[in-house]
Amino acid sequence: MELHLPIANVIVNPMWVLLLGTIVGFLSGLFGVGGGFLVTPMLNIVFRVPYNVAAGSGLAQILGTSVSATAKHRGLGNVDVKLGSCVFASGCIGAECGARVVELLESAEPIIVAGRDVARLELFVPVAFLVLLSTVGTITLKESRRARRRAPRGGVVETPIANRLRNIRIPPTISLRAPAIESISLWILLGIGLATGFVAGFLGVGGGFVLMPLLVYGVGVPTTVAIGTGLFQAMLLSSFGTLTHALKGNVDLVLVLLLLAGSVIGAQFGASLIRKVRAAKIRYWFSLIVFSAAMAVLVKLAVQLGLFGTRAS
Repeated sequence: MELHLPIANVIVNPMWVLLLGTIVGFLSGLFGVGGGFLVTPMLNIVFRVPYNVAAGSGLAQILGTSVSATAKHRGLGNVDVKLGSCVFASGCIGAECGARVVELLESAEPIIVAGRDVARLELFVPVAFLVLLSTVGTITLKESRRARRRAPRGGVVETPIANRLRNIRIPPTISLRAPAIESISLWILLGIGLATGFVAGFLGVGGGFVLMPLLVYGVGVPTTVAIGTGLFQAMLLSSFGTLTHALKGNVDLVLVLLLLAGSVIGAQFGASLIRKVRAAKIRYWFSLIVFSAAMAVLVKLAVQLGLFGTRAS
């Protein structure tokens, strides 16, 4: 069974796309990420969807998945609307900047790497993915392994960075639902939103794989609240990112519908599992998934540069 994707201009097996959507939806509900850090590179690596279309379509898929998963987490009391709204406010600016960078790279002349002409978008996006995934995975893996050996703390991780950031008193300040955060500068949250927004627009992700660790380790938000709030922010940010990419012709509606068909169901199962697993173990599993995605991107990049003797088309 084969299906032609009109915008991406590639032929895919719809059953495999449905399976990818289901897996991404499950991980989204469990880890509080839109799943774009998996779906965007996988669309490019496995289905050969161009990165700009993978980014735009990935954001549209994240929108549908995050709506379903956010509703589930809201019922579990894991969503801090004030926190998510603050991060989203500056995230829109970052997302537009990221989407514009994608357009610039797409129209730029190829560069020569290892004796081959390589499109700038096909080079810089995988490298950015690789650096971010490796950094997030390493930090999360180290902390979660230590946390699994100590008594549970309700998912709250105390770090020197979080303590310093909470002591910054540049007005205005706001209070959050998290019990350890009575007051924090609004500028800290806006800065986090700007960074995650740029990641969302540039890489075609909801930014959750960056936001969740930033909230847990950089601000001290409990893991379950960071997961639910991350999904809420991904829902808002991906709606804006989807619009800006759609206006640029980067959203393949057929591809999005296939992904959503599986991911909405998977997200419900992932969100239901979160109450049965210790927070430290969730962060540990999250780091392994992130490393797996980084490895896939690394292999794709090596093939693209001809290091394995062949070149991906």
